[in-house]
Amino acid sequence: MSGGAVPAGKPCGAGRFYEYLVPEAAAMEGALGRFVQAESGSFDKAGVDRAGRLVSKGMAELGFRLARSRQRPHGDHLIARRGGAGRGRLLVLIHLDTVWPKGTLAENQFRVVDGRAYGPGVLDMKGGWVTMLWAFRALAAGGWDGLARTTVFMCGDEELGSPTGRPLIEQEARDADWALVMEPARENGDVVVGRGMVGAVQLEVRGTTAHVTAAGRGASAVHELASKVMRLQALSDRAHGVLVNVGIVAGGSARQVVADRATASIDVRAPTPTLAEGVMARIREIAATQEIPGTSATLTGGITRPAFERAGGTTRLLQLAQAQAQELGMTIGGAETQSGSDGNFAAALGVATLDGLGPEGAHSCSRDEFVVVASLPRRAALLAGVIANLPTLL
Repeated sequence: MSGGAVPAGKPCGAGRFYEYLVPEAAAMEGALGRFVQAESGSFDKAGVDRAGRLVSKGMAELGFRLARSRQRPHGDHLIARRGGAGRGRLLVLIHLDTVWPKGTLAENQFRVVDGRAYGPGVLDMKGGWVTMLWAFRALAAGGWDGLARTTVFMCGDEELGSPTGRPLIEQEARDADWALVMEPARENGDVVVGRGMVGAVQLEVRGTTAHVTAAGRGASAVHELASKVMRLQALSDRAHGVLVNVGIVAGGSARQVVADRATASIDVRAPTPTLAEGVMARIREIAATQEIPGTSATLTGGITRPAFERAGGTTRLLQLAQAQAQELGMTIGGAETQSGSDGNFAAALGVATLDGLGPEGAHSCSRDEFVVVASLPRRAALLAGVIANLPTLL
């Protein structure tokens, strides 16, 4: 790094890492483009696994040992580990999958316009991959080796609620002093210090088929589901942070046939266990109540992410990040949000957790999603500064 190796035992600040990273800006932008072009929608196992190989190659070049947890039908999880000569055990959480199905890239190509990079998954969280890799490169270039162990968990099914990733993440978190999460920063650059509970619920309605002209002989699962969808949507109470969204519906076999099956995928969010259980009880009630005779409903799933509640260890991480941000001329706050992440699992186990360390941008999970390209070296320097100073918290 331009300032030379970091003297043994002396923490290095974000400002010095930034000196190394500014000349790397073009390389970071290029890597972001390659990552976005490697589509990795949650239901595209081959794509997620290809993306995992891209990221793991960068980790291996940095001296990490890679292990794979093979999964079906979704993407594999990758765990990168590296020992060190210092103190403290760090867990970094990223995910390899995106919400965008295979083929989205054909209509939403990676591009940079007026300093903003666009493309499927560019912010959530391929920009996080770039930020993390270059933060570790800056640390390596500075000769910094201040932790006893660094583990990076790369989840292959995070956008689905981490159903197979969760137990592995919790296993790693139980043996960590801190967890840093590469989800994107808030639009104003803030990091995240708290998240609500998140649920994934599936509703299946069964009916009876008949030709549409056979009056009274069929029982439409589609019509029954339509009634339930309206009642489900009405459960949202934004004033208290409760959200219910029916995001996917499907049903029927032909336009002239009364449908005997219909399904809905439901997203549930609530800030506290009490509110989460309350809205789940209402959802179960709606599922159990039929308006069209001859139909029935089955509900599966539930709360998949526990609350990420701000605690003392998280506050100290925030203060460390704020001090590092000052070296970069930045002022950042600690935000609380209704969205969930794999950081929920670590925080719920009492691990000091800081989230939102990825790049700046906006409109995550929409077709207008973008990364502020200039934020890549800045956020990588911030992350490197936080990591380099973690031992001071022990």
